Amino acid sequence: MDWSMPLPTLSIDTATEVLALALGEGDRILAKSSIDAGRSHLELLLPGVQSLLEGAGFTVRDIDAIVAGTGPGTFSGLRVGIATARALAQSLEIRLSGFSTLEALALGLAGVSPAELVLPIIDAKRSQVFARLYKKEGKNTVRAESDVLCLDPRELLEELAKITGGKVGAAGNGVLAYRDIFVSAGQLEPLEPDHPGNRVDACWHLRADRAEASAVYNPGRLLSVVPQYVREPDADKTILLRKKEPWLQ
Repeated sequence: MDWSMPLPTLSIDTATEVLALALGEGDRILAKSSIDAGRSHLELLLPGVQSLLEGAGFTVRDIDAIVAGTGPGTFSGLRVGIATARALAQSLEIRLSGFSTLEALALGLAGVSPAELVLPIIDAKRSQVFARLYKKEGKNTVRAESDVLCLDPRELLEELAKITGGKVGAAGNGVLAYRDIFVSAGQLEPLEPDHPGNRVDACWHLRADRAEASAVYNPGRLLSVVPQYVREPDADKTILLRKKEPWLQ
């Protein structure tokens, strides 16, 4: 390893069924992967990280910082990703940042949708979706135009109609799960089902670390990176988990 070169940042997102990983140095993307993990993030995350690093010629000791996707998304997936990111950052004594999964989807969508407003939508299960409206603002930049919403797909369309009457670009696994509803309403311009913009791309997360490139490792900040649940997790065992891990708030 040439220690005169910048060391890479690792980004991890496990908020959806996709295990998204990326490795970058500054503005340079060194490697990325997108794995259909389903409910197997726990089993696949560390092997996926190792494979990504080895493929780019690095080891885990070479990582300079970590960015974790904060959701919203599935409780178990988010918990696995953020807990792993925290453990790695603590053991390696490197900085840890968080980045919104919805914003990552919005940034990817903004680059391919002709609409000025974009709506990333994540399947929240229980017949609901997580979503947030964003407006394009310059190159590779978006600005939030709404709060993070957790609604029934039809309720989301009603809420959207209150905010804007124009066409809105849409993408994400939430669009795929309720595509018939969203297409028939005529308010959204969703990406095609097989478009890669429907999947979380962890490359966007790397920008969160660029803003803190001069920061040093601070163990007290590890607890500041927490999942964005929006609603209460599905499992009753969450209460017991919070007693053991107070950071799960």
